[in-house]
Amino acid sequence: MRRLLFVALLNLPAGFAGAETPEEADLREEIFLRCYYEMGEFGEEALHRCIEADTAAVRALAAYPESARPVIERCNRQTRGNGWGMVKVCVDNDLRAEAALAAYAPEHAQIIESCRAEVGGRGAAKVKVCVDRRIGAER
Repeated sequence: MRRLLFVALLNLPAGFAGAETPEEADLREEIFLRCYYEMGEFGEEALHRCIEADTAAVRALAAYPESARPVIERCNRQTRGNGWGMVKVCVDNDLRAEAALAAYAPEHAQIIESCRAEVGGRGAAKVKVCVDRRIGAER
C-alpha cells in the first residue's frame, strides 16, 4: 500500500509539482485522494491514469471561455464527487445542449421556457431532453 502511495505521488503531473498556490495544492490532494480511494485497489497504472484524466479535465476546464463559468460551477457542484472528468462531461453536454436549444425554431420557445422552469437549475442537457420529449409528443 505504501508503495502505491509513493508511486502515485511520483506520477503526479509535472504541472502539479514545484511552486504552487494553496488552491493548487488542495486540488492536487483532492485528485490524488479521490483516485486513490476509487482506483487504488486496481494498481499503480489505474491510479496513474485516474490522476492523469482528472488533471487533464481540470486543465481543459480552465481553458474554457469566461461565458462557460456558470455552467462549470453548476456541474462542479453536481458531479465533482465523481471526478473532474465527469464535471467536464457535464459541462460539454450542457454547452452542446444550450447551442442546440438556441437553434430550435421560434415556435418552440414556449416549450423551452416551460422545460427550463420544470427542470430548474439542472442544466441545459436536461432542458433539451424535456423539450425533445414534448416536441416528439406533439407530432
